[in-house]
Amino acid sequence: MSLVCRFNQVYQRSVIGLNKFLKNISSIKYSTNITMESKFEVLKTPIKSFSDKKEYKVIKLENGLIACLVSDNSPIDPEENEASDVEMESETESEQSESESDVNTESDNEGTSSGPEQKLAAAALCIGVGSFYDPNEVPGMAHFLEHMVFMGSEKFPKENDFDSFIQKSGGSDNASTDAETTCFYFETLEKNLLAALDKFSQFFISPLMKKEAMSREREAIESEFQMALPSDSSRKEQLFCSMAKEGCPVNSFSWGNLITLRDNISDDKLYAGVHEFRKLHYSAHRMTLAIQARLPMETLQQYVLDCFSNVPNNTLSKPDLLKNCSGLFDTPQFKRMYYVQPSKDLCQVDLTWALPSLLEKYKSKPQHYISTLMGDEGKGSLLSYLRKKVWVLGTSIGNGGSGIEHNSVYSLFTVSLVMTDEGLEHLNEVIEVVFSYINLLKKIGPLERVFSEMQIIADTAFKFSSEVSASDLVESLCESMQTYPPEHYISGSDLYMEYDAEGIKQILNHLRPDNMNVIVMSKKFKNDLFLDKQEKWFGTKYTDKEIPSDAMKMWSNPRVIEELSLPEPNKYLTTDFSILPNLDNNPSYPVNILKTPSAEVWYRKDDKFNLPRSFYYFYFISPLSLKSAACTAMLDMLHNLLDIDVTEELYPAVTADLSYKFSYYEKGLLLKVLGYNEKLPVLLNVLFTHMRDISKNIKPDMFSAVNRKMINNNYNKLIKPSNLAKDMRLNLLVDNTFGPVERYVASENLNYDDMIKFAEDFFHKLHVKVLVQGNVSEEKAKETVQKCISTLCYEPLKEDEIPCFSVIEIPKGEHCCRIESFNKNDSNSIITNYYQSGPLTIKDNVILEIILLIAEEPLFDMLRTKEQLGYHVGITVRDTFGILGYTITVNGQATKHTTEHIDSRIEAFIKHTRKLLKKLSKSELEHTKNTLKKMKQTVDVDLKEEVDRNWSEIIDNEYVFDRLQQEVNAISTITLNDLKDWWDKHNMGTSSFKKISIQVVGHNPKDNVDKYSKGGAGENIISALNLVGTSNGIKIGNKKSDYFITDINKFKKEAQKFPVRKDCR
Repeated sequence: MSLVCRFNQVYQRSVIGLNKFLKNISSIKYSTNITMESKFEVLKTPIKSFSDKKEYKVIKLENGLIACLVSDNSPIDPEENEASDVEMESETESEQSESESDVNTESDNEGTSSGPEQKLAAAALCIGVGSFYDPNEVPGMAHFLEHMVFMGSEKFPKENDFDSFIQKSGGSDNASTDAETTCFYFETLEKNLLAALDKFSQFFISPLMKKEAMSREREAIESEFQMALPSDSSRKEQLFCSMAKEGCPVNSFSWGNLITLRDNISDDKLYAGVHEFRKLHYSAHRMTLAIQARLPMETLQQYVLDCFSNVPNNTLSKPDLLKNCSGLFDTPQFKRMYYVQPSKDLCQVDLTWALPSLLEKYKSKPQHYISTLMGDEGKGSLLSYLRKKVWVLGTSIGNGGSGIEHNSVYSLFTVSLVMTDEGLEHLNEVIEVVFSYINLLKKIGPLERVFSEMQIIADTAFKFSSEVSASDLVESLCESMQTYPPEHYISGSDLYMEYDAEGIKQILNHLRPDNMNVIVMSKKFKNDLFLDKQEKWFGTKYTDKEIPSDAMKMWSNPRVIEELSLPEPNKYLTTDFSILPNLDNNPSYPVNILKTPSAEVWYRKDDKFNLPRSFYYFYFISPLSLKSAACTAMLDMLHNLLDIDVTEELYPAVTADLSYKFSYYEKGLLLKVLGYNEKLPVLLNVLFTHMRDISKNIKPDMFSAVNRKMINNNYNKLIKPSNLAKDMRLNLLVDNTFGPVERYVASENLNYDDMIKFAEDFFHKLHVKVLVQGNVSEEKAKETVQKCISTLCYEPLKEDEIPCFSVIEIPKGEHCCRIESFNKNDSNSIITNYYQSGPLTIKDNVILEIILLIAEEPLFDMLRTKEQLGYHVGITVRDTFGILGYTITVNGQATKHTTEHIDSRIEAFIKHTRKLLKKLSKSELEHTKNTLKKMKQTVDVDLKEEVDRNWSEIIDNEYVFDRLQQEVNAISTITLNDLKDWWDKHNMGTSSFKKISIQVVGHNPKDNVDKYSKGGAGENIISALNLVGTSNGIKIGNKKSDYFITDINKFKKEAQKFPVRKDCR
C-alpha cells in the first residue's frame, strides 16, 4: 500500500503572474456558514453495467460540490458498522511507506471455518486545478500544494495525522497532480470510514500548511524529481513542453524542484503564494467526490453532508486556459525532427500531431477509431508489414488519455514505433509506410462496419465487466465527474455511443507530414550527428533539424503498398454468454482433476462472480531453465519470440477481449489465457500449435532483432538502481541463479543455431502444471487441457530432473554488497537491508507481519518525513523459497546522503523498534492484530484475484489454498512476548543476527561524463559492475575486514545452504 504522493508529470503554464494572482485573491469572499441541515440537489443516476450490483446516487451540495455515492449491496459483518476503535483525534505525525508485494508463507496449521469477509471502503476527491494553472514565477505550485495539505488542519493539527490514522486502520491513501486536476483518495476498513472522512475533508476546509512544513515538502518534491530524472518518458515529455507556444500552459516545468520552490522565490512569498493558490482554486464548486462502502445510501449521504458541506466556495470561474493559446503547437520548433539521447538503450520514433481538444467528442471517440485500425497487429496491418521487414518490433498508436495528451486545450495523436537497428537505417521508408497506411484509411473512408464492431466489443466488455476495488472505482469516478455529465460518469470513457464519420475524416485530414513532430530516441546515431543542445530541466541532450525536403516529398506522396489492408470481421467475437449452473457442494478451493507423470491439472468452477469468463494458467517446467546463464537468457528470449510468432494470427482475439501472455518464471515458461470462455479452446489450440512449431518459425533476421532488443532490455534493467538492487539480493541469496551481468553477457553471446536447438529441446521434455477456473465444467476443462498437452507431445520429466532452488544461509553478523550504479548521470542510490530469519512457519510469518505493521508508520516518519533520507521508504516481509526474512529499503540521492549514513540510520530505527514493542500495550496489540486479520479477510473483488492467489500456491508447490484463514487463526494466538522475543532474537549482537546490506551507489552527475552516450549498451559493462570494497578507498569505519562482499561466487560457495524447503515437483 502506498501513502506517498505520486505525481504524474504533465505540462503546465500559469494563466496569470504571481503578483497579479496575489492581488486578485485578496478580494475573494468565502461562503462557509453551512449547517448540517444543508439542502442538496439530486442529479441524474449514472448508467451502470449489467453485472454491477451496486447502487449509485449523485448529489450536488449547496456549496457546489458534487458527490457520487456508491452503496455496495454485498453482505456486511455487523461488527463493521460499529464505531471506529482508532482514536479520531490521533496526534501521531506520520506517513506510511510504500510497501512492496505480498509474499507467500509456509503453512503448519489446520484450517478452521472462515471468518466474516471484509471489504475496504474508499473515497476520492478531485479538484479542477492542476499544473496548467501554476503561476509563471512558481512552476510546480499545484504539485507543492498537493503535498502541503497533508501537513495537518485546524481540527487535526498534527502533520501527517491523516496518513497515520489510515495506516493504523489498515488502509492506504495517495494523491496525484495532473495537467488540469488534482486528486486525493484513501481506502480504509468500513468501520473507520466516518472518522477518515472527517479528517480527509479538513484538507479542503482548513489545512494549516505551516511555514515550517515547507522545507520538508520541498525536499520531498526534489526527491521525486531526482527519481524522475533518468526516466526517458519524463525527459521526452519535458522536451515536448518546450516546443509549444510561449505563454501557453504547456510551455513550463510541471514537476517543481528546489530551484523553483526555494532558490527562485523567498520563503515568505512561497508561503503566501501557496495559501492564496489554495484559496483561488480549492473551491467546492470545482470539486467532485466519490465514496463507496457497504452502507445504506442514506448513511453515505449523511456522511458527505456532515463532512463536506463546510468546504468553502469562492464562486469564481475557472481561469480560461485557451486565452492566448490559439495555434498552441503551430510553431517552427514543433514541426521539426528531434534526435534525442535517452538514458536507457532504446531505439524509438514518435510521430506526433496536436489536435483540437477532443474531450467533448467522448460519445464518438473518433481518435479511437483511427488508433484501432492503425494499431492493429493482425494480417495486413501496419505492424505486420514493418515486422516482416524487421524494421519495427512494436507500435503504440493513438491518444493515451492522460492529462498531458487529452485535455481542454488540445489532444495529441502519436504513432510510436519500437525500431530495430536496421529500421533506424531505413527511417524515411518506415515513416513512408505509416503515411501509406494513413492514405489507405483516407481513401477507403470511415466504415460503419468497423465502428459497429468496436461498439459491440466495448458494450460487451461493459456489460460483463468485473468489479474493481473500491479505491480504483472512486478514483476513476471522481476524475470522470470532472468531464462527463452524471449519466455518463461510469460509461463515458468506455462506450461508443455515436458514429461520427465527419469527426474521423477531420482527424485523418490533420495527419499530414507538414504539421508533424518527429522525435527519434537512440544511442546509435551516426557519428556526424552532434547533439549540441540540452533541455533546461532534465538535461536531456538533443539536436533538432528541419525535416528534409526529399523526406517531406516522400511522405506527402507515399507509394501504395498492396500488403496493407484493413482487418477483416473478427471471428473471435463471443456470442454465447450463458452462465453454467452452480454445483451442489462446489469445493471452495481448486481440486486436482488430473495427475500424470507429464502434467497436473487443478480446477475450480466459479460460484461467486457468475460472469462468462474462464482462466487457463500453464507452467512449463524444464531442467534447462537453471542449466546455465545462456539457457536463462534463451528462455527469456523464447517467450518474446513466441509473442511475435502468434501476434498476427491472434490479434483479433485480443481485440475481442480475450487475453494471453507468455512470461519467463523461475523454472520455465508461464502461459496465462483468460477471457470469455466460449472461444478460449480455439485460442488455446492456436497457441499450442505455435509453441510446438516455434523452432521452425524463428527466422535468422528476426532472431537477431529480438536478441538485440533483449540485450537492450537487460541493460536498461541494470541501469535502474532498484532493479539492480533486487537482482543482486536474489543472486546473493539463491544458490543456482545467475546475476544480472551474467545474463547480460550471455544474451550478447547468443547465436541463432543455439536458440533453435534450445527451442526444440525445451518443448521436448517438460512437466506441466495447470489451473483452470471460471465458467467452465470439469469435463470441458479436462478435455481442453488434454488436447493442449497432446498438441505439444512432450516427454515427461523424471522426478530427479525437476529443478530446485536452494537458499544461502547468511553467515552470522552483517555483510555488505556495495555496487556503483551503472548510470553515471543518475544520483539515485538504493539501500536494501535484508535481515534473514530462517525456515518459514505460519506463526513466525504473522509475528513478523504484526511487527512490520507496527513499525512501518514510525519508519516513514523517522527516515522520510523527519530525516529526509529518501522519497521511497519501505519495510517488507520476504519469503525466499521458504526462508523468512524482511527488508528495509530507502531510495535516496548520493548528492545528499552516503549509503553508509542511510544504513546507520536504518540500524538506528531497528533499535527504536525495540522501544516501540516495549511500550506497546495489550490493547494496542489487539487493535493491530484485528487490523491485520481484517486485511487478510478482505473479500476478492473479482475472479482474477482468487485465481492468482490459488496459482501462487500451485507454482510454488505449496497447495495451501486456505493460507489466509490459517494466518488469521495464528494471529489470534500471538502475544506481546512473542513479538519481543522474535525481535530480540533477530537483532544485532545476537547469535541469530544475519544481515546483508545491498547498496547501489548513485553518482553526482556533475562529476561524471556520460559513459554510454555513444554505441550500444555499455561495451564495458562487465567492468562497470564494481563491487566496492576496501581496495577502492571507500571508508568502512569500524566494520570487520570481511564486511564487504567483493566476490559473489566465492561468498555463495563458502556459505552454508538451507535444506530445500519447497517441494520441487
